Amino acid sequence: MKAEIEKKIRELLSEVKDGLNYDNTSLDRELGNAGLDSLDVATLLLSVQEHYDVTIDDDDAEQLDTIGKLVDYIAERKAA
Repeated sequence: MKAEIEKKIRELLSEVKDGLNYDNTSLDRELGNAGLDSLDVATLLLSVQEHYDVTIDDDDAEQLDTIGKLVDYIAERKAA
């Protein structure tokens, strides 16, 4: 399940950044260092919430600063 979530988040990242490829970006790389500004991160989080039908509160959103953390967060919510 995590692999599917990771793939989808990478696709959503690519959509947010106009087609840039994030397939080989490390799960530990911070989103800011992957070329996303705060508006891009907000857009990504909104897309993830819509796609997975989950709510990410502001406190959690501040901690979701890598692809890996975002994947883990969604996997935990979808497993519950």
